[in-house]
Amino acid sequence: MRRSTLTAALLCTLALPVAAQSALPKAVLDDTEALGTIATLAPLCALRDDGWAEDLRRATIQSATGTQAHDDTSLHDAPGSNVVASVLGDAEHEALETFTEEPGGKTCAKVAKDANLARADNMVRAFRGGRITPAS
Repeated sequence: MRRSTLTAALLCTLALPVAAQSALPKAVLDDTEALGTIATLAPLCALRDDGWAEDLRRATIQSATGTQAHDDTSLHDAPGSNVVASVLGDAEHEALETFTEEPGGKTCAKVAKDANLARADNMVRAFRGGRITPAS
Protein backbone atom coordinates (compact mmCIF):
# COMPACT_ATOMS: atom_id res chain seq x y z
CA MET A 1 0.00 0.00 0.00
CA ARG A 2 1.34 3.39 -0.89
CA ARG A 3 2.18 5.70 1.96
CA SER A 4 -0.40 8.32 1.00
CA THR A 5 -3.13 5.66 0.76
CA LEU A 6 -2.14 4.24 4.14
CA THR A 7 -2.09 7.72 5.67
CA ALA A 8 -5.52 8.51 4.24
CA ALA A 9 -6.91 5.20 5.55
CA LEU A 10 -5.44 5.86 8.99
CA LEU A 11 -6.87 9.39 9.10
CA CYS A 12 -10.31 8.10 8.12
CA THR A 13 -10.15 5.53 10.91
CA LEU A 14 -9.07 8.15 13.45
CA ALA A 15 -11.90 10.42 12.39
CA LEU A 16 -14.48 7.81 13.37
CA PRO A 17 -15.94 8.07 16.85
CA VAL A 18 -14.29 5.60 19.20
CA ALA A 19 -17.57 3.70 19.59
CA ALA A 20 -17.78 3.20 15.82
CA GLN A 21 -14.37 1.50 15.90
CA SER A 22 -15.49 -0.86 18.67
CA ALA A 23 -16.11 -4.54 18.48
CA LEU A 24 -18.59 -4.17 21.34
CA PRO A 25 -22.23 -4.69 20.33
CA LYS A 26 -24.40 -1.61 19.90
CA ALA A 27 -26.68 -2.80 22.71
CA VAL A 28 -23.73 -2.82 25.11
CA LEU A 29 -22.71 0.67 24.01
CA ASP A 30 -26.29 1.94 24.39
CA ASP A 31 -26.50 0.39 27.86
CA THR A 32 -23.17 1.97 28.78
CA GLU A 33 -24.46 5.35 27.66
CA ALA A 34 -27.65 5.00 29.74
CA LEU A 35 -25.67 4.01 32.84
CA GLY A 36 -23.19 6.83 32.26
CA THR A 37 -26.07 9.28 32.25
CA ILE A 38 -27.37 7.86 35.54
CA ALA A 39 -23.85 7.95 37.05
CA THR A 40 -23.60 11.64 36.20
CA LEU A 41 -27.07 12.84 37.10
CA ALA A 42 -27.84 10.83 40.25
CA PRO A 43 -25.28 12.72 42.39
CA LEU A 44 -26.25 16.09 40.85
CA CYS A 45 -29.85 15.38 41.79
CA ALA A 46 -28.84 14.29 45.32
CA LEU A 47 -30.24 10.82 44.63
CA ARG A 48 -26.88 9.06 45.18
CA ASP A 49 -23.39 10.12 46.24
CA ASP A 50 -20.20 10.52 44.19
CA GLY A 51 -18.73 7.25 45.50
CA TRP A 52 -21.79 5.39 44.24
CA ALA A 53 -21.38 7.04 40.83
CA GLU A 54 -17.72 6.03 40.59
CA ASP A 55 -18.59 2.46 41.54
CA LEU A 56 -21.32 2.47 38.90
CA ARG A 57 -18.79 3.54 36.28
CA ARG A 58 -16.45 0.73 37.41
CA ALA A 59 -19.31 -1.80 37.37
CA THR A 60 -20.30 -0.63 33.90
CA ILE A 61 -16.75 -1.16 32.61
CA GLN A 62 -16.73 -4.60 34.22
CA SER A 63 -20.08 -5.56 32.73
CA ALA A 64 -19.46 -4.14 29.25
CA THR A 65 -16.02 -5.69 28.85
CA GLY A 66 -16.83 -8.99 30.56
CA THR A 67 -13.76 -8.72 32.80
CA GLN A 68 -13.74 -10.17 36.29
CA ALA A 69 -11.47 -7.37 37.53
CA HIS A 70 -12.45 -5.06 40.37
CA ASP A 71 -9.43 -2.77 40.72
CA ASP A 72 -9.07 0.33 38.56
CA THR A 73 -5.85 -0.72 36.85
CA SER A 74 -7.19 -4.09 35.76
CA LEU A 75 -10.55 -2.64 34.76
CA HIS A 76 -8.85 -0.08 32.53
CA ASP A 77 -6.57 -2.76 31.05
CA ALA A 78 -9.54 -4.91 30.01
CA PRO A 79 -10.01 -5.19 26.25
CA GLY A 80 -12.62 -2.66 25.15
CA SER A 81 -12.37 -0.57 28.30
CA ASN A 82 -11.10 2.44 26.36
CA VAL A 83 -14.26 2.38 24.25
CA VAL A 84 -16.45 1.98 27.32
CA ALA A 85 -14.66 4.87 29.07
CA SER A 86 -15.17 7.01 25.98
CA VAL A 87 -18.89 6.25 25.88
CA LEU A 88 -19.16 7.00 29.61
CA GLY A 89 -17.41 10.33 29.01
CA ASP A 90 -19.74 11.19 26.14
CA ALA A 91 -22.75 10.30 28.29
CA GLU A 92 -21.45 12.53 31.09
CA HIS A 93 -21.03 15.44 28.70
CA GLU A 94 -24.55 15.02 27.29
CA ALA A 95 -26.06 14.61 30.76
CA LEU A 96 -24.40 17.79 31.99
CA GLU A 97 -25.73 19.70 28.98
CA THR A 98 -29.23 18.39 29.62
CA PHE A 99 -28.97 19.23 33.32
CA THR A 100 -27.99 22.83 32.60
CA GLU A 101 -30.54 23.36 29.81
CA GLU A 102 -33.67 21.93 31.42
CA PRO A 103 -35.57 23.60 34.24
CA GLY A 104 -34.33 22.66 37.73
CA GLY A 105 -36.30 19.67 38.87
CA LYS A 106 -37.33 18.30 35.47
CA THR A 107 -34.13 16.32 34.86
CA CYS A 108 -34.00 15.04 38.43
CA ALA A 109 -37.62 13.91 38.32
CA LYS A 110 -36.84 11.88 35.19
CA VAL A 111 -33.77 10.30 36.80
CA ALA A 112 -35.67 9.42 39.98
CA LYS A 113 -38.25 7.53 37.89
CA ASP A 114 -35.74 5.94 35.49
CA ALA A 115 -35.71 2.14 35.67
CA ASN A 116 -31.96 2.28 35.06
CA LEU A 117 -31.49 3.83 38.51
CA ALA A 118 -32.74 0.67 40.24
CA ARG A 119 -30.67 -1.49 37.90
CA ALA A 120 -27.66 0.70 38.64
CA ASP A 121 -28.23 0.17 42.37
CA ASN A 122 -28.10 -3.59 41.77
CA MET A 123 -24.91 -3.28 39.74
CA VAL A 124 -23.22 -1.15 42.41
CA ARG A 125 -24.29 -3.57 45.16
CA ALA A 126 -22.87 -6.51 43.19
CA PHE A 127 -19.66 -4.65 42.42
CA ARG A 128 -19.15 -3.60 46.03
CA GLY A 129 -19.84 -7.15 47.13
CA GLY A 130 -17.02 -8.40 44.93
CA ARG A 131 -19.36 -10.11 42.55
CA ILE A 132 -19.35 -9.81 38.80
CA THR A 133 -21.85 -7.18 37.80
CA PRO A 134 -24.81 -8.44 35.85
CA ALA A 135 -24.85 -7.71 32.15
CA SER A 136 -27.76 -5.69 30.83
